[in-house]
Order: sequence, then structure tokens, then C-alpha cells
Amino acid sequence: MKNHALVNHRHNELNARERLLDAAEKLFADYGFNGVSVREIARAAKVNLGAIPYYFGTKENLFKEVFYRRAIPLQEERKDRLQRLKESRKKPRLEEVLWALLEPEFRPTRQNEAFRRLLGRASMDPTPQVQKLLAEIYTPSFSIMPRELRKICPDLPDEVFHWRLNCIYGVVLYVQADTGKIQTIAGPKFDTSRPDIALKYVIPFLAAGLSARTKKSRQPAQSLRPKLELRESAVDPHPRAGVARAKSPPQTTV
Repeated sequence: MKNHALVNHRHNELNARERLLDAAEKLFADYGFNGVSVREIARAAKVNLGAIPYYFGTKENLFKEVFYRRAIPLQEERKDRLQRLKESRKKPRLEEVLWALLEPEFRPTRQNEAFRRLLGRASMDPTPQVQKLLAEIYTPSFSIMPRELRKICPDLPDEVFHWRLNCIYGVVLYVQADTGKIQTIAGPKFDTSRPDIALKYVIPFLAAGLSARTKKSRQPAQSLRPKLELRESAVDPHPRAGVARAKSPPQTTV
């Protein structure tokens, strides 16, 4: 009897902890870290308010555990997919590497859906508290994307590579956040409910952007600026309304 009661107690504890993680994940995804209280999380999880400090200590630690629960298995899957890709091909293509890195978290599952929205929302949250938490979660050693993409594009200047990497993160996180903005442009028939389908469009776009040819320059953006040459003598500083004043002909000396 005692053993049976102990098993039930441990099972209930596990259920309470998982329910808290599930509730926190959904609420953080919907309202952000600062938009939800621990009381609301406990109520959604149907547990006593004291369960949060008991299992996690603080709201910040709960936030981190929500991320670790999804991010660590996804990271291991990425590593496994990359390893299998490298074993099957001596030199994988950029699109294949991007697919191996991104597909696991874009897979359309109920668990991934809330975490994708949470990741997108949190990454775009400008508050120092949230950015500090994300920096503590995603340490440089945690993310394999920069290392793997750098191997594929070794000839890109550092500045160019890191700006393009920044753009990749921006695109991925915005698609994950699923803000509904695109529906206001394309109309309600535009379906964003299938993130795996979104990848079919996103990956070629990212690959083309990262691998685009560039001039080797200390200021690569300079070459993209249009060269506009306006001669001051051709511009009338005090034109009359609605009348274009012609340039005066040059004076000649006879």
C-alpha cells in the first residue's frame, strides 16, 4: 500500500510540474513574459500557487525551463540530422543544411506550435529582462546555426556574413511569431497554419540571400547606394508655387 501511494504521489508531482510547463508555455506565447502573472499560470495549470516556487523557484526559472524542455531535444535532433546529412554527402548544399537546422521546430505538432510562437514573441520583446533571460538560455555554445552556415560560406567577409545571419534570424523568428500581419496584405485566404509548408518558401529565400555574391569591401553597403548627382546651379532655392523655373542661359561676352 505504501509503495502504491508513493508511486501515485510521484505521478501527481510529475503531472503538476508538466501542467505548469504547459500552461506557462501557452500563456507566455499568447501574452509575453511580462503579460502574465504566476497566479494566472497556476490557475491555468489547476495547481496551488505555491507549486511554482516549489518546482521552479521563480517566474524567471519557470520561463527558462519552458525553453529548455523544447529547445534541448530540438537541438539534439538538429545535430543528428546534420550528422546524417554529412555522412550521406561529402559537401551538403546550403539548402540541405538550412532544412536540417530549421525543419525540427517547424514541424506541425501541437507542442511545436506554442513553442514557435513563444520563441518568436520573446525574441522580438525589447524589454531588458526578457533579453537577459534569452541570453542566459541561448549561450554561444548552444546555437549551432552560425557555425554550420559559416562552414558553407567561408569566403564571405565577417561583416557581410553576420549581417546576413542577422537577417536569417529575423525572417525565421517573424515567421514563427505568426503575427497575422500577412493576412492584412494577402487576405484571410493566405494560410499560415502549416509552418512546414512555409519552409518550402523560406529556405530558398534564405539560401539565396546568404549566398548572394558581394564585392569585397570594408563598407559593402556603400556599393548599394544610388549615385545621385544634383548640380546646385540647376536648382532654384525659391521656386514660385506651381511654376518650374528654367535655368538661366549662360552669359556670353562679345
